[in-house]
Amino acid sequence: MDDYSQYDLTEEDSYLIENSTCLKNKLGFVSTGELNTAEAALTKLTMADLFANPVDASFTLQHLQEIHYRLFQDVYEWAGQIRTVEIAKGHNFFLPYRLIPSEAERLFDQLHAEKLLQGLNQDDFGVRAGFYLAAINKIHPFREGNGRTQRVLIEQLANHNGYAINWNAISQEAMGQASREARTQDPTAQRMSRLIKLNTVLIDGGNT
Repeated sequence: MDDYSQYDLTEEDSYLIENSTCLKNKLGFVSTGELNTAEAALTKLTMADLFANPVDASFTLQHLQEIHYRLFQDVYEWAGQIRTVEIAKGHNFFLPYRLIPSEAERLFDQLHAEKLLQGLNQDDFGVRAGFYLAAINKIHPFREGNGRTQRVLIEQLANHNGYAINWNAISQEAMGQASREARTQDPTAQRMSRLIKLNTVLIDGGNT
């Protein structure tokens, strides 16, 4: 899951309980550990429901927000809303929150210009899907829950093209390393692209 305790915050964070490192939440938890456990259990169920009953696949920022809302509406009041604080990991900043709408629009316009990756073979699809996963992660639109939200959207993109991603085969360490490199030293997201390419599978009867 996304470990929000690892974010480096640059300002007072209104998302946190006062004098605490725990996010304000609907469940009444004041301990980060207890919140993580409960949130993981709830989002496991909602993620399964999202895969079975996906949101409309417009592949826009609104699409991403709708996924986030579905995943976290029972946990956070701000589910589906763009963050309003600056965050970083390892002193590397994610996109300033004021730029999120415009940069997301540019990125999703690019995806649509590529015709949502339709017609690509399995390897080429994996490479481009990895690029877009890394690019969305750089934007990091939400205060928490970005990784799970991104994976649902990329899975929808894969399904749209007759593929699926074997997320269970990707370790948290490998995903973290690929994400870090894409943010700091690998603007073409080659490591992430390789990772997704190696774990892209053809759905039976898909992409024929």
